Amino acid sequence: MHSSGATSIPEPVENYARETIRGPVALIGCRTTEVSHDCCEYDLAVISDEIRGNKVINVEGHSVELLYLGSDPRYHVVELHDMAILGDTDKFLLASAMKEVTHEKYRKTLSAAGRKSLIGSLLCQRKMIESEGHPAVAAMWAKLASYRFIAGVLELSGKRPMPLHELEQVRQTDSPASVADGMQAALDCIGMERATRPAISRSLEAVRELKSKEFDGKLVISKIEYLLERQMLADCYYYMGRAAAESLASKSSPFYTRYSKLIQISMDLTSDVQLLQNLQRRLFRAANASLKG
Repeated sequence: MHSSGATSIPEPVENYARETIRGPVALIGCRTTEVSHDCCEYDLAVISDEIRGNKVINVEGHSVELLYLGSDPRYHVVELHDMAILGDTDKFLLASAMKEVTHEKYRKTLSAAGRKSLIGSLLCQRKMIESEGHPAVAAMWAKLASYRFIAGVLELSGKRPMPLHELEQVRQTDSPASVADGMQAALDCIGMERATRPAISRSLEAVRELKSKEFDGKLVISKIEYLLERQMLADCYYYMGRAAAESLASKSSPFYTRYSKLIQISMDLTSDVQLLQNLQRRLFRAANASLKG
């Protein structure tokens, strides 16, 4: 953890953090880097032993996401890396944690997260194989496996995946041949060649419905619309699919069966079973190679 020099925080957001939130609070996420877009929210990590759900609020025209991380910042090495401290305790809890966590510890924690993501990809691949009687559900698990694989590769390469910027992070990552083939298989499975305005527009209403009851639903939709307006079609398509994938990952089997049409449209799924099976085999080999590496 170290405080970022690239951070520019709007005064209303900074005042809100300092005056409204009691205890340790820090700005985290892409707003502490050089890669944020105008549509990106300001992520405020709140260190608290109160169990609360994350929420998105509007602070004088700025989107702010409050992320409650628990009482010990040392358990959140990855999230708090590059944080900008806005409030601390009398005992300087965040400042002390920042000093304790070395770059080596950050890399090690990120690497462990990468292995977990790759194992998650393999589990999704297994669910894909088990769902072959339901083509839409199988295709959904294939896409989920692909997003998990990409996150794992980024984490193992030392990058913290940032959903809106993830495709750009992929572009900037050099991987060994076996992993690069898996990365290409993942992108093919996600369907990047279908990243067109009609495809995005068709999926957008389904994603809006899927996210309608989630705390960050409006924020996610506003980001999709921002990328679409700026003709960033590949990034928009990737992010929209990832947002849908994260929503669907926690649903139950009856939901998948009942809402297969919603899943099909929101994730722009292919019905080419043979293609998916071929891509899954490449993903499987690459995930195993990365885990052994």
